Amino acid sequence: GLISFLQWLGGCGILGVGIWLAVTQGNFATLSSSFPSLSAANLLIITGTFVMIIGFVGCIGAIKENKCLLLSVSIEHVLFTCPCFVTSE
Repeated sequence: GLISFLQWLGGCGILGVGIWLAVTQGNFATLSSSFPSLSAANLLIITGTFVMIIGFVGCIGAIKENKCLLLSVSIEHVLFTCPCFVTSE
């Protein structure tokens, strides 16, 4: 419950910073000239939204004690935070 709430709160913060960057910096922080929509602000907005959704699902799953929601959050954590899936060549 608490971890999911903190994750949701962190997602809100990341989303807020992304929106602030989009408003104040415009296209200044574009990461690639071939993809002008790929900017630091857009990446933060996408990441913040994703983290918020996962945190929200975790909070609802913990409050309702819903096994399906908790399992989906657990699978997400394993897939996206487990270092064994990172390969380097």
